[in-house]
Amino acid sequence: MRMIGYWVALVGLVGCDDTTPAVTDVPIVLTDIAADAAADVGNPVDVDNPVDVAMTGDVPSGGRVVINEIQAAGDDWVELTNVGGAPVDLGGLVLADSDTSVDGGAPRLTDGLTFPVGTSLAPGQYLLVVADLSDASTGQQMTCLGDGGPTSCYHASFGISALRGERIYLIGAGGAEVAAADYPPNAVAAGRTWGRLPDGTGAFASTAPTPGARNTAP
Repeated sequence: MRMIGYWVALVGLVGCDDTTPAVTDVPIVLTDIAADAAADVGNPVDVDNPVDVAMTGDVPSGGRVVINEIQAAGDDWVELTNVGGAPVDLGGLVLADSDTSVDGGAPRLTDGLTFPVGTSLAPGQYLLVVADLSDASTGQQMTCLGDGGPTSCYHASFGISALRGERIYLIGAGGAEVAAADYPPNAVAAGRTWGRLPDGTGAFASTAPTPGARNTAP
């Protein structure tokens, strides 16, 4: 995990067709999720990944956001995707790491990223947050990963420990847990990420880094 000033939190939304709903007033790049993700739409929890949490609070019943890919060695980042059938308003939701000082762990909201009002994620879109920034800026950023990935992003100050492992949370209204995923200690080899296979719907496994795009095997 490195503390580098140019790291950024990314919202990358990559290649849907013209029928995809327009969900934000900021530049985004769209990509459809894998076809096999469609078969999982509507399932509230992935049976192969028990740390998934059913959507609650102010998230539409037809929308479902999951934590899709995590990198903790090198640039720290977290990718979200919407595998549901309706847009999800992320405004006011908080992406946070775990507070290890609390017995059993808990979301550490003090260092979390609160998504601004108007941040929305359409079906099949990806949202990438690059973390561990000591000088994290607020709002959407246009300076993102130097080695690829989306061209628009957000900053986050929390880091992800590859050695100790982390639980990453997406927290909604009233502290409701919208999504969560565990990054196990030393989960992957150097140059790999911890992502869902199949993309968006499967259990976590070692993946090739694909920030803001569909997950692939190494």
